[in-house]
Amino acid sequence: MSTRSTSRKVTMVTTTSSSSGTETPKAGTSTPGSAKVRSSPLSPTRLSRLQEKAELQKLNDRLAAYIDRVRQLELENRSLNMQVETIQESMTKEVTSMKGLYEQELSDARKLLDDTAKEKAQLQIDVGKLRSDNEEIRLK
Repeated sequence: MSTRSTSRKVTMVTTTSSSSGTETPKAGTSTPGSAKVRSSPLSPTRLSRLQEKAELQKLNDRLAAYIDRVRQLELENRSLNMQVETIQESMTKEVTSMKGLYEQELSDARKLLDDTAKEKAQLQIDVGKLRSDNEEIRLK
């Protein structure tokens, strides 16, 4: 059995402050804690990329929130549409049943009116006959 050994090369980089306030790396020097964290200067390009990254993350979060809100509103819309359909169906059934009752009542009233009109016409005919009979009897 052979064992493999792996070796790592660790480069230590430290920074020194310049008069402009930016830090510049100084190769070959080490400071406490610099072995774990590698610090590098923030160049304008890197700074703009970091700003772009932060902005994109912010926009992505906003988009995710927007999409969640749209989905929530779509669910709410579906629920409201179902409620509207249910109410419309119940109203339609109610109106249909009421319409049927009123149509039956109206039909009965029309039939009664027609029967009454026929009866009145028959009575007028009978009255006419009786008057003519009465006149005939008076003349005799």
